[in-house]
Amino acid sequence: MILLACVFALLGFAGLAYGADWFVDGASGLARRFHISPLVIGLTVVAYGTSAPEIGTCLVAVLGDSPGLAVGNVIGSNAANLGLILGITAVMTPFAVPRGLLRREFWFMLGATLLLWPLATAGVVSRPVGIALAALLVAFNVLSVRWGRNEEASTGAADGADEPALGRNLTTTGVGLVALLIGAELLVRGASDIARTLGASETVIGLTLVAIGTSLPELATSVAAGRRGQIQIVAGNVIGSNLFNVLGALGISAAVVPVAMEPKLATAEVPGVVLLTLLAGAFMLTGRRVARVEGVILLAGYAAYLIFVVL
Repeated sequence: MILLACVFALLGFAGLAYGADWFVDGASGLARRFHISPLVIGLTVVAYGTSAPEIGTCLVAVLGDSPGLAVGNVIGSNAANLGLILGITAVMTPFAVPRGLLRREFWFMLGATLLLWPLATAGVVSRPVGIALAALLVAFNVLSVRWGRNEEASTGAADGADEPALGRNLTTTGVGLVALLIGAELLVRGASDIARTLGASETVIGLTLVAIGTSLPELATSVAAGRRGQIQIVAGNVIGSNLFNVLGALGISAAVVPVAMEPKLATAEVPGVVLLTLLAGAFMLTGRRVARVEGVILLAGYAAYLIFVVL
């Protein structure tokens, strides 16, 4: 049993590694093809593609009468995106986010994160609220594409003569995304089986492996983009994924079935993810290099968050 779990885990790692490279190649090609900034591609195509496991998990959870798993997945995945993903990316490849690049997008993410506070206090995300959250996501998409097109026009985008064919871009993006999702599923399945064999509880597995596992596509994509110098895709992926988790995954799930939230989340998990958001924002918005030591600080913050919510 444990041998098969190890095989699943190894295959999952391979799928994540190769899928991330293909996905970043295809996504950056689409940005050039349609004269949209890589940041917008990161906020939309990359973020939503890598967030597919989150919405799948949330819908299955609420339909299976497990709202706690859905809410925990959203909050836990957002914390993982900020602490784990940005932290590992900075440790492996220190990067600089140009000053002003996220002057609008970061504040949208912070606002969406802060919405979790009144939702948790209320104890339920009703259908009307879920629809409103999803509508906010659509509005942000429209605005971000408009901003991206305006910025590309102002910088004088190339005419696209030397760009790869559209079909090749779409194929590379699609194949990479499928490999990412399959890799994440295999890795989570293998890791969960190993954890159960070693005696870990379902609660610990849910708070760690489920949240981290659904964030593995974001992690692999961000590391691959960082290695290739596609910093806008890294930043867009993290911010777009966090926005999608709150406004999309939680909003769409609540529009289908009202989602109950434990009020105690407003005193523990939600403040934790807000603090991680502010910490990551302080590092990204200064216009300086996000150095390895800052990546270590983000990782330490995420470790502290895990210890706090698990214990």
